[in-house]
Amino acid sequence: MKYIGAFAGFLLSEFCFHIMDAFAAGIKADTPAERIGAVLFGIVVLLILMAVFRKFFSRSFFNGFTVATGLFLSFDIVVFHWIFQLHRITNGPEANWLEPILVVAGIVFVTYGVKLERAPRNISKNVSL
Repeated sequence: MKYIGAFAGFLLSEFCFHIMDAFAAGIKADTPAERIGAVLFGIVVLLILMAVFRKFFSRSFFNGFTVATGLFLSFDIVVFHWIFQLHRITNGPEANWLEPILVVAGIVFVTYGVKLERAPRNISKNVSL
């Protein structure tokens, strides 16, 4: 079942997120401010999801989500945007400074998630003598 879910997630992400002429409800961001606003909207949604995952799920799940987000930000941008030049975050010149910022943020997320996961847990030990 997990393989079917992974395959379905792959197909959905390819279909929804990597279409060259994708439009949200017929709205197209034409100006740099609109394109930056679209990226900021995505960042806000990500931060809301992170807050929800931190509150309602286990610490390990949150740390894994943080690392996965960081890997996606850094690896996807470097490999697919810069090396293979398949697509950009935006179609304007703002991608030249926005993408490096997101790569650094991705590295910070990976470092933060791994550091939290490797930190010793504060479990009180009941020692009876």
